[in-house]
Amino acid sequence: MENPTPGPDRTHAPPPLEDGLAASIVTPALIIDLGAARRNLRAVLDRTAGPGRWRPHVKTAKVPETMALFVDEGIRRFKCATLREAQVLGRLLAGGAGGDVLLAHHLHGPALERLAEIARALPGVAFSTLVESVEQIAKVPAEVGLFVDLDLGMHRTGAPLADARAIAAAAGPRLRGLHAYDGHRHEVDTGERRRLAHAGYDGLTALVGELGAAGIEVAEVITAGTPAFPAALEHPGLATLPGTIHRVSPGTVVYHDLRSTAQNPDLPAEFAATVLTRVASLPGEDRFTCDAGSKAIEAAAPDMIAAALEVPSARCLGQSEEHTVFQTKDDRPERGALLRLVPGHVCPTVNLANDAVLVEDGRLVGRAAVTARGHGQLE
Repeated sequence: MENPTPGPDRTHAPPPLEDGLAASIVTPALIIDLGAARRNLRAVLDRTAGPGRWRPHVKTAKVPETMALFVDEGIRRFKCATLREAQVLGRLLAGGAGGDVLLAHHLHGPALERLAEIARALPGVAFSTLVESVEQIAKVPAEVGLFVDLDLGMHRTGAPLADARAIAAAAGPRLRGLHAYDGHRHEVDTGERRRLAHAGYDGLTALVGELGAAGIEVAEVITAGTPAFPAALEHPGLATLPGTIHRVSPGTVVYHDLRSTAQNPDLPAEFAATVLTRVASLPGEDRFTCDAGSKAIEAAAPDMIAAALEVPSARCLGQSEEHTVFQTKDDRPERGALLRLVPGHVCPTVNLANDAVLVEDGRLVGRAAVTARGHGQLE
């Protein structure tokens, strides 16, 4: 058996689909349960004691109807990764009480002007982006605020903490805060993850103090995606920064997935986004093949591709573009059987779909376009 994916924990299962609904849907299909997603948001808000310390990343949400759930819960500050996400989210916020969007990426070339165009078109929303050098600052249009991106050890983007003072000083009044994403902190042992994350936060809090002593005000510090956000909320220094608000930025939690269950086993979240599939073939005595392959479920993590809610004993063996193969010894489903697959990594899985079937606790709401998918630019 190659790359076995563990079965799903049934305690995280969303409500079943109403009678007859699944049978009417052409598969594979992305199913988003808004009721489950809403409960996931509230589970995180319980941890953050309200919306004040959460700047969620909408790279997972992708669908305006899901983004609206955040707004309904009082959240007005967000992160995103693409121009399309920034525009979709910005339009949603501009139509309500306004808000704040950090495009947490390093933009270059025409992308910078495109973000400025979005900011000019949506004056009720504050937009900002990341910089990691003094030289970048002059290239960012005046309509766009600046967060200094810092490297806490992930070594993907960001400046060393030692360079932060010069960059922050050069940003001047355009400085919105510090961004220190520690996405590499996903150790299996949560105690070890907390210890290592806190070591990085110790340096970060000391930096904020040094900047304040130099007359540089830091209004906001952003850390922590889904794996590390509980540890970030527990760090006493981040919670008590004078004149500075610390916010965590988990986004995957809105839909939850297999990887998140493993990373935060005590988070009471549900699998709000699943892929409905039919069993297409029975290629052996102990195998079954579904009609949802890598074009429907993200396959970058071969050791955790997907799990079938209805067949918890099944182990995912692998994928091709239109097929996912499972192995089970006893409760093998029949050809044509309907199954809900839980993605190992839900964020890029949602990005693969053009549209989604929206349900509310299993009851049909309608269909919605996955408007913020991809890198294209809206008009």
